[in-house]
Amino acid sequence: MSLLVGWQGMARLTETTHLDVRFDMESRYLRRAKLVYSARRRRDAAVGISGLFGEPAWDILLDVYIAQKSRREIQVSSVCIEAGVPSTTILRWLARLEQEGLIYRASDNVDGRRRYVRLTEAGNALMDRVLDALNVCE
Repeated sequence: MSLLVGWQGMARLTETTHLDVRFDMESRYLRRAKLVYSARRRRDAAVGISGLFGEPAWDILLDVYIAQKSRREIQVSSVCIEAGVPSTTILRWLARLEQEGLIYRASDNVDGRRRYVRLTEAGNALMDRVLDALNVCE
């Protein structure tokens, strides 16, 4: 419970709900994921050597996490374009992450040729744990 004082000076008690706390944590994790992803892209650009700091699984998970938390779909063909990872490497890592139960691929209901990548509950929980453990300045 917390005490709020309104514009007329009247005090009232409000109850912080589980949903409020969950929304705050989700937005915090999304900000952290975007900061980490952006820092990785800036590091790659500064080095100028494609693939030198290769962590395709982490890049994929970050990319999909950011898309999902931003309520956007991400196609298999679009995963990690900014990371400059070859498509064969991405496909190999998508298969591995799928085997681990962290992501799944879903067909588009309108265009069956299009496939989307999404995190499973386990993948989302893993990303929340990792992002919680990272002490990124926000």
